[in-house]
Amino acid sequence: MRLPGKALIVFSLLSFITALSDVSARQNSDESDIPRVHTQVRLPNIHPGRDAIYSYAKQLLFNALTVTEKEYGTFEFIVSEQESPQQRQLRSLEHDMLDVTWSVTSKDREAYFQPIRIPIMAGLYGKRVLLIAGDDTRFSKNIDIDTLRNFRAALGYDWPDTAIFRHAQIPVLETNYRASFKMVADGFADMFPRSVMEVKEEMSNLELSRGLQLENNLVIAYPSPVFFFVRSDNQPLAKRITDGLLQLIETGSFQQLLLSQEGYQESLALMEGRTTINIDNPLLNEESRMALETFVPRLTRLKNTPEQESPDEQDSKQTKKEL
Repeated sequence: MRLPGKALIVFSLLSFITALSDVSARQNSDESDIPRVHTQVRLPNIHPGRDAIYSYAKQLLFNALTVTEKEYGTFEFIVSEQESPQQRQLRSLEHDMLDVTWSVTSKDREAYFQPIRIPIMAGLYGKRVLLIAGDDTRFSKNIDIDTLRNFRAALGYDWPDTAIFRHAQIPVLETNYRASFKMVADGFADMFPRSVMEVKEEMSNLELSRGLQLENNLVIAYPSPVFFFVRSDNQPLAKRITDGLLQLIETGSFQQLLLSQEGYQESLALMEGRTTINIDNPLLNEESRMALETFVPRLTRLKNTPEQESPDEQDSKQTKKEL
């Protein structure tokens, strides 16, 4: 009974992408009708422990806006002076203090803001490893979901992950980002689930990770894309970012940037040999779920370019030269 509905979602998503491509084609064919302006794009500041991810997201957005300059005009980034947690960034977006931010998505967030449904982290924010106390020996590969429910996770007050873990009947201690590390180190919570994309950088921050260790056996996995978000009434910027990201995917530039990230390579290595515990994400609508299924296979497959050919193509060219 779900197949027609799911097929409709796939069709809608592909129609959306096709329509955007048609818009881009019309823009290219009749450029004189397009007003080109200089756009100031206000961004959030770096959140502690996430410098690499911030730099990657900012670079990806820069690339997406750069490839669309011919159609939409020039731009510049204006970065907020103060760091702010995720929910405050969204409030700043709502009150016209920011133009773009990036965040794990949810039905509620998509109801208030306009998501660009292209998962910029290739779904890796839904792959969670655990920070635990330095002397904790209770975790092992033999832990299943029922055993995991005997442990309490430290998570943010307003994070989608908090609702996801509670839906899986895993107890949660609600706190804030910085306090979560200390809550686990001091024994008030048993684990702090962290994305495989961010945990290595966080562990390298000795202030945040004091008294903690990275648990070596488990991955908690659930579908959780990170999208760029703009205000719900800022359709021109949403279209520009979407058009730019699709162009970057088509040329392989998006994939090259993602796969070149040290954090991405570390994430893949970090998941090897671990036991995966899959849980559901009740906060994800079908459109965003299908965006994961549609784009992640494309984002994790690097296109061959003249600068980056496959070994077989290189061998073939060498053979032709020898002949």
